[in-house]
Amino acid sequence: MSTLLINTEDSTTRTGVDIAAPGVDGVSTIQLKDEDAQPLLKPANNVIDVVNNFSWYSGPKASPVALDKQPCAFLIEREQRLSSLISGALYYLNASKKALKQAGDVLNGNDTVQSLLGTMTENPLFQKASDLIDKFTSSTGTGITESDSGLLENHNLNSIQGIYLTEPTGFQYRLPMYNISQSVGSTWGDRQKDSVLTGLIDGATEIVENFSTGYLNISQPGVYIEKPKYFQTGQTGESQTITFPLINTIQRGTQNPIQQNYELLWLLTFQNKSYKTSFSRTPPPKLYTISVPGQFSMPYAYISNMSVEFLGTIRRSTVTVPSLNKSGNVVTTDISVPVPDAYNVSLTFESLIGDYGNTMMSPAFNTNISNGTVSFGS
Repeated sequence: MSTLLINTEDSTTRTGVDIAAPGVDGVSTIQLKDEDAQPLLKPANNVIDVVNNFSWYSGPKASPVALDKQPCAFLIEREQRLSSLISGALYYLNASKKALKQAGDVLNGNDTVQSLLGTMTENPLFQKASDLIDKFTSSTGTGITESDSGLLENHNLNSIQGIYLTEPTGFQYRLPMYNISQSVGSTWGDRQKDSVLTGLIDGATEIVENFSTGYLNISQPGVYIEKPKYFQTGQTGESQTITFPLINTIQRGTQNPIQQNYELLWLLTFQNKSYKTSFSRTPPPKLYTISVPGQFSMPYAYISNMSVEFLGTIRRSTVTVPSLNKSGNVVTTDISVPVPDAYNVSLTFESLIGDYGNTMMSPAFNTNISNGTVSFGS
């Protein structure tokens, strides 16, 4: 049988990984077997809608129209198709390909540039890298919001296409939000060493400063040269925390709230732990596309902290969770767990890319749910 949130009958296991590597005749695929099979869980419903279907508030059952006015966060769970090391290398290589093409178009008559372009593009290693780029940056999703290219396009961030290569797991969430707050800031300071002209500019600046302060004004008090400040691009992304309760003593519908609430917390915990599959391979936790309409949207984020506080009386109860049997199949099992009157859940999401104004001008700033499906933009 399946649980309330997880379809264990359709859940599978991954017993190995396909590794793409440059071969003599192009890109070849090598399969590496896993010593410990990794469960690939499947959802029982299109959306785990905590706002409408869970016990997170007291009082009578509210109507869907009233609940739709509750501030909420929409999540689409994703997993990496390639490690950040490889996707990052492909990201830079792809940028290099574009830059070379642009240089070739602009400087078409320059013999030196054409010679350099020809040397690089004819290099066998560069050609095989290009094959890898074409192999892994092609979209495999069935809709625009499911593919990485469509996801970044929907966030008005086409300039960083390919920075991560992911695919959706099928799990989507709608979570209520409390304690809504948002802060925006930027940093300006001394110039970063970010240009080939930096050394030349610094040398000229030093000459002018020495001449002005050490020669012309050497005898004057209060010698000071006002210098321009430069915008410092942030190295860390935006951070947002979502807090909401889950009540075990109130039943909203036909579902047992103890099973429903525990299973949600079990699922979020499991999906956000790495899973050891071999001596050297440990697939990382899941990533998320998270959006709060009119407040923020992150195409790639991870849960940096998840805390669950037990409130009220604690008693033991039996719940059903997924497990692996000896044959390596996903099944269900009953376990006895401590259950409080209520949980207070806190999830902190950290964006994997910088906080840019692009998103505020994109369709991703508007998110909705219709017929059980989360949609980004109009």
